[in-house]
Amino acid sequence: MGSTLDSLTHRLIRHGLRRGLVEGSVAWIVIGAAAAVVRYVARPEAPLVGRENLRLGESVLVTHVPAPEGRRPRGRRRGRDAGILPGDS
Repeated sequence: MGSTLDSLTHRLIRHGLRRGLVEGSVAWIVIGAAAAVVRYVARPEAPLVGRENLRLGESVLVTHVPAPEGRRPRGRRRGRDAGILPGDS
């Protein structure tokens, strides 16, 4: 989804929740819901990594390989202590 469409739908959803649910405006609830539908429909499909047919008795092992050191984690968490859980050093 393009960044302009993404930011627009995000803003409309946020305003729809705030003005619709908090202030009681039905029109903003409808606008927020419509923006959520547009955002859902316009999202990109997850890439297909692999496909394999299994025969009877075969199995698949899925593992997680951590990112190399020095690579910044992706996501919304930012800040000095992002990603540090209580009890971790």
